[in-house]
Amino acid sequence: MNCSSPSKKLDYALAVLKERGHRLTSPRRAILELMAEESRPLAAEDIRKQVERQNPCDLATVYRNMDACLDAGIVQKCMLENGKILFELVGEHDHHHHIICRKCERTERINLCLADEMEEIATSLGFTEVDHVMELYGVCGDCR
Repeated sequence: MNCSSPSKKLDYALAVLKERGHRLTSPRRAILELMAEESRPLAAEDIRKQVERQNPCDLATVYRNMDACLDAGIVQKCMLENGKILFELVGEHDHHHHIICRKCERTERINLCLADEMEEIATSLGFTEVDHVMELYGVCGDCR
């Protein structure tokens, strides 16, 4: 389901959460619907503001839901250089990275990952349980 449609991403996310025994509360559904429609990662505060227009939702609710979704593998984190964390709903087998503008925080998807090659190197060095986080940073054409 790589780069899948919003409805497929949402269906996948809901199915995974249900399979893991998570309740599908009104705020959780609203958060996931919003994230499925977005084509870019979102900050928790932005998620809260948008969801709160239709459902009562506080920041703690957003973070609890992001923790559950990260644990379920349906959301990935995108860390900015300034420490701000963005969240993005991903479909099945939809691992990817981003390039992020240092000035305006515009975030673009990069459909390339060298994790397999890097994990082979890590394994040859004796490491186990290897994971990675990789984002590229630069200045976009609009900010130059």
